[in-house]
Amino acid sequence: MMNPGSLIRLRAYGGEEIVRRIVKINPGVVLVCKEEEYQSAQEEGREPISVGFRFEYILE
Repeated sequence: MMNPGSLIRLRAYGGEEIVRRIVKINPGVVLVCKEEEYQSAQEEGREPISVGFRFEYILE
């Protein structure tokens, strides 16, 4: 199930498969970040710096 804080597998540019942490889910786009950024943001009490991926790039 996709929820903020969950890990997700994505297809990145060039076809590479990556795993990222979900920050937020918007209509048609999931905002994600690297695990290191997620942990740093949690410790610092801030929103993680994230990148958007369209749903079609999510691998299940």
